[in-house]
Parts: sequence; structure tokens; C-alpha cells
Amino acid sequence: MHAKSIQIILFFLFISLSAGISAQDVKSVDPKTLPESEIQKVEDYMKNAGLSFQEAAALARQRGATDQQIRDMRQRLTESQTTPSASSSANESITDTYMESPDAVTDSSDLSARKAPEQSNNPVFGSYLFNNKNLTFEPSLNIQTPGDYEIGIGDQIIVNIWGNSQNNYQLTVNTNGQIMIPDVGPVFVAGMKFEAAELKIKQRLTDIYADMAGQNPQTFAQINIGRLRSVKVDLVGEVTAPGTYTLPATASVFNALYLSGGPNSIGSFRNIKIIRNNTVTRAVDVYKFLIDADISENIKLNDQDIIFIPAAQKKVTATGEFKRTGIFEMKADESLKDLIRFTGGFTENAWWSVLKIYRKTLSGRSIIDVPFSQAETVVLLDGDSITTSEITDIYENRVMITGPVFQPGEYEWKQGMSLTDLIRKAGSLRGDAFLNRGNIIRLNHDYSTSSISFDLRDILAGKETVVLQPEDIVLIKSKFELMEEQYISVSGEVLNPGQIAYSDNMTLGDAIFRAGSFTEAADSSFIEVARRLSYEEAAVLSDELLHIYTFNLTRNLKLNKEDADFVLQPFDQISVRKSPGYRESASATVNGEVKYAGRYAIENKNQRISDLIKMAGGLTDQSFVKGATFSRQTEELGSEFVAIDLDKIMSNPGGENDLFLRNSDKLYIPEFIQTVKVSGSVQNPFSITYEEGKNLLYYIDKCGGFSTEALKRKTYVKYPNGATASTSSFLLKNYPEVLPGSQIIVPAKPEKEGLNTTQWLSIASTFSSIAVAIAAVLR
Repeated sequence: MHAKSIQIILFFLFISLSAGISAQDVKSVDPKTLPESEIQKVEDYMKNAGLSFQEAAALARQRGATDQQIRDMRQRLTESQTTPSASSSANESITDTYMESPDAVTDSSDLSARKAPEQSNNPVFGSYLFNNKNLTFEPSLNIQTPGDYEIGIGDQIIVNIWGNSQNNYQLTVNTNGQIMIPDVGPVFVAGMKFEAAELKIKQRLTDIYADMAGQNPQTFAQINIGRLRSVKVDLVGEVTAPGTYTLPATASVFNALYLSGGPNSIGSFRNIKIIRNNTVTRAVDVYKFLIDADISENIKLNDQDIIFIPAAQKKVTATGEFKRTGIFEMKADESLKDLIRFTGGFTENAWWSVLKIYRKTLSGRSIIDVPFSQAETVVLLDGDSITTSEITDIYENRVMITGPVFQPGEYEWKQGMSLTDLIRKAGSLRGDAFLNRGNIIRLNHDYSTSSISFDLRDILAGKETVVLQPEDIVLIKSKFELMEEQYISVSGEVLNPGQIAYSDNMTLGDAIFRAGSFTEAADSSFIEVARRLSYEEAAVLSDELLHIYTFNLTRNLKLNKEDADFVLQPFDQISVRKSPGYRESASATVNGEVKYAGRYAIENKNQRISDLIKMAGGLTDQSFVKGATFSRQTEELGSEFVAIDLDKIMSNPGGENDLFLRNSDKLYIPEFIQTVKVSGSVQNPFSITYEEGKNLLYYIDKCGGFSTEALKRKTYVKYPNGATASTSSFLLKNYPEVLPGSQIIVPAKPEKEGLNTTQWLSIASTFSSIAVAIAAVLR
């Protein structure tokens, strides 16, 4: 704790809270009369300095503050509903119970000040027990008094009388070991077990409550322990926070160890000595509690007990494949087997046949290999490091087989085991096994591999015997693994075109059957089969690429001799053609100004746009034929507009302008359009009423004329049917004709990009070079 923080707390707590009070006059401060603002300052400064109330109280006692002042200050802080300190621990409730006693805490080593640190740099196994916030080892104050509890000076005994008589006594064991019962007198109980003291008190109570005795008592008494006395213990030696601790009478050695933070980095966990009446009464071994859950090590403390933690004499380190690794403290007579027990044993991947001990010697380091069977006899030394490695993947008695056997996998190897034995263990060969060759991959002594080939036919016939070794891998191949994947391809007018797995004796009808049979468009009388050249034919250089066969099958795929006689070969390509006269149903749509708009079927290839209008009942009187539009769906371009002149089409049906109809064609005939739209680089673009005989400039003038950005020579007209006409120039500009529903578009001039700095510098440099060259010539 910083000295400055202590001075601030003392100053605000007991000096400067009232004006004119010096450090020597601390006892004159009355916390009861201090204003609320000063109490708030005390709380704030305690919080900022990181002090609990107990820490501040201990400092105040050193400056002369009385226990009454401390209790009054605590009462004021409680009334203001503030928390004493963020650093107070879960054990502060124990301290609160005993702070009211003047001699409960007589130095700065109160419970809160001695709480275990949240983190410890001590990696020794067992240290976590005393720095884990979830393990407080807090002695319980709200339990039934044990019958073997030894009553001592300072204990409070509560006597409740009921029945014909009622009374209550709260009696404290005085320094003479007695309790004073009114009208009864002193009763000596110090040093007695609770059960014996209870019986003695009840016997003495019969002196004034006669009906409490006998076979049918009318008055009853219940004896309980109220407030327990406190005991003081000293923790010395290699303790994280040594000092004197005030604890409840029910506290145990683990309570004291937890509050002190336990052994420090060199302290012993195995030999914690309890000194009572100048005699070592017990040596506590924390590992018995951690490893064996032996609670007998957690003994009760007596007043004036001394807990002495000596330095650990032997520490060893366990690493590798142990369930629990780290630093462990060992006793002098403990062996390597005991260490293995402390670690929880080996992991499932440990190779524990041989353990390694790394030991420091006078001349350096040494390594000792210890068979696990000797672990019980090996005594470890201080500083030893024990490790066990992970087991390797190499088996001592394994062989493997892969490929077309019924049960491939790993098998037990035995001395003299042959390849035939392994095949028999694997359930024998499948029918697709390739018998001409097999292979064994063998692991050599230097962990390289070698290859051993064998003839499976000779092995099965007993003509050859191969003896296996551990880690041999037997490779047998399926004949299908050693050839291309065989298939037949079917394309054209079948329901499921694509590749079909080849099977022996497959016919043309079989292949089409597997492909889902013919579509409605198929011509079953003309089926083509393309077959690639045989291996022998391909070995001779020639112009021939394929063999072509044609067949005529019935659409119902009924078996016939021609189909049965022609057996397909792998990789044959079957093509089913479309019937020459097959056509899918087609239709065209007409909308707009016709009598019967809608979709119409196309009966033959020769039907034209004029025929479509006739089928729709002809044009209406409101139709605007010059604005008719026509769209067509094509595979190459998708949906596109085709500019047509419906006026010429209707004037000359069947002429070159009258297009043949195709499936999904759409014709739209609008009503008469009375406007002309002007857009682009004009002063005021908008639509203008059409006037017959007026040219393009007339409509542009109506829109305020060309703008300064207008590119006049590129002005063009877009007609209602989608066609366009541009302005032409030869001596004089020739503007296109304007029709009803037209759109006049005036494009803008392209923006000219200015020269940037780099370009200007480049030009300047060029001119400078030219000037220098000219000057040189003139000289």
C-alpha cells in the first residue's frame, strides 16, 4: 500500500473531518456528529485508494483510534448505504461478526487484508487451492453446535426456558471459565464438551425450576451456543502473507491458509506444521486432501496456534503425456510411482513403457531411462524433470490388405504368416480381382520402403508362398481400376440423353431403354451408332476415324432379331435424329388496333404478317399503321425489335416487306399518335402536336432551338416502328422526314478533355528542344 494513500485515508477519516483537529487528537473525533458530506468523502477516498474498511480501521488503531470510534464510523457508512470497498472478499462477513469485539483484531493482519491473491505466479501443484475465488474455505457460523465442541472463554451460551415457566438467558463464559446463571450462581463450563456442559447446565437449572426434573417434566430448557469466541493464530515461514489472524473458534487450518494466500513460491505443501503449546502436534499434507480427498488433514485450530510453513525440500516437474502436468512437491521417501499417482496417471496416447528422467548433476545434466516396472523403486531428486512421450503409429504386429477382398483392413500379424493366410482372413478375393499382379509395400529397418510383386494366380494355386512381415501393406487391384470407365453415350431425341454405364451384351434397344426411350420428335427408323476404331485398327495409320452403323427400331422398343444381333461396345455413340416433318406447335400474337387481338396458331411455314392481321379480323379505323412494332424471339439474340412498314405490307401482301411468321412473334398496332417528342440538346425539350408538312427544324424551333452543346449534324429521328433516319449533309443539310409519333433526338457535343500539368510540361519540353535545335543550326 502506498504511503500517500494511507495518509489520505488517515487525514480524511480521523483528522481533517473536523476543522482544527490534529493527529494527536484523533480520539476526540466523534463519527456520530460528522456531517454526511464528510462521510461521503471518507467513502470516496477509501474507494479511490483501494482500501477496505478493515484496512483503514487497522491503520486508524495504529494512530490511536478506539474500537468505539471504529464501530461508530462503520455504522455511519452502513447508514449511507455504501459498500466498504471493492477489494473486500467473501470472507469479510466473518470479520464483520468479530469487529465488534475490542480485541478481535489487534494489528493490520485482519481477514480482509489477508485474503488470497486472485492470481499466483507459483506453478506448484496445489497452489490453485488457495488462490481460487470459488474456494473460500469460509468457516460456517450458522451450523448446529457439534456435540464435541469444546467450550472456551468468550463463548456465548443461550438458554431458552419454556413450559410452565418462560425465560431466556444470554450468558458469556468469563475469564474464570464460568457462566453466571441468575438465581443459580456460577457454573464452570470452560474446557467441557458441549454435550457435557449442556447436561450440567440443565441439572443446575432444576434448582430453580423444580418441575424440569422427574418423569413428566412441565418445564423444558434448550441450550445453544450463540456468538462463538475468536481465536488468534500466527502464520509464519514461507507464507504468501504471514502474520497474526483472528478467526472464529470453528476455523480450521485450511481457513487460515486460504486467508494468508497459502505457501509462497518456495513454501511446502506437504509439511505444514501446527505448533501448539510449543510442540508440533500435527504436520499437514495438502496433497492428501487434493489427491485422496482426506479431510482429516483439515484440523481445527486452537487459540495461540502457530502454523509454520517450511521451505519445500524436493520439487520435480512432470511433462508430456501425463493427465496432470506441472511442478510437484515430493517427500523424501516417495518414489516415481507416487509422482505418477499425483499426475493422475498417463493419457490414452502415452508411451509409458519407458519414462525419462532429466537430472542436474555437478558436471551438467544427465538422462535416465526408467522402465515403468521399476517406477516404485526409483527415488527422485530435487530438480528432476520426468517426461513420457506420445506413442507412435507403428504397430508391432500389424499387416494391412486393400483392394477387392471381402474384408479389407488391418489384421494381426503372427510369426510365419503368409500372404495366403492374410487373404483367407480377409474373406478371400472378390470376382473382380486382377490376378496377373499384386504388390506388397514393406517397411525397412531404416523406415524406407521396398516393393515386392507377386502373381495372384500362383499364390492361389500354391505354386508360390510369400511370408509377411509386420507393417506390410498388401495391394490388390480390381480389374475395373486398371481400365477406363466404360460407358455408352446417347444423344438426340431421347428423354434422358447422356452417358450410360456399359454392360456386357448391351444392345441398341437396351441403351435407348436406359435413356428413357424416344421423345415424340424422334425418328426411330434412322438411328446412328458411331464406333471408334479398335486397338488393332488404331495402330495402323489411315484416314478412317470411326465406324458408322444405322438402324431401324420400333418406337415401342419391342425385341427383334436385328437389335439382338448388334451388341454394343464400350464408348459407342448413339444418335437419335428428329423426324423430318416434326414441328412443335407455334403461335404469334397481335395486340392493339385489330378487331380480335390475341394469340393465333401458325398453320404452315408460309404464313406472313398480313395473314396474322387477317386472322385478327383486320385493322380498326383508329389504327396507326406507321407506328406498328414487331418483336421476335431468336436463340442468338433473344428478344429483339424488327422495324417493319405495315403500310407497305398491307398494300402489297406477300411482298418482300411481309415477313414470314415464327413462333412467339408479337405484333403491336397503336392508335394514331398526334405528337412529336423532341429530346436532347435543345433549349426546352418536350412533346409538340404533330402538324402535317412541317419539317424537323420547325419542331426544334418550337423547343427554343438548339442549345450551345448541340451536335446539329448528328440530329436524327426515331419513328414509332423503331426505325431511325439521320441528318445528311451534301452542300446543304438534309433533315429527315417527321411523322406522327416520331422522336427527334439532338445529341450533345463530346466533352473535350483539357491538358493536365504533365501534358503541358511535355509540350513545353518539346518546344524547348526544338528551339535549341534551331539555335544550333543558326550558329
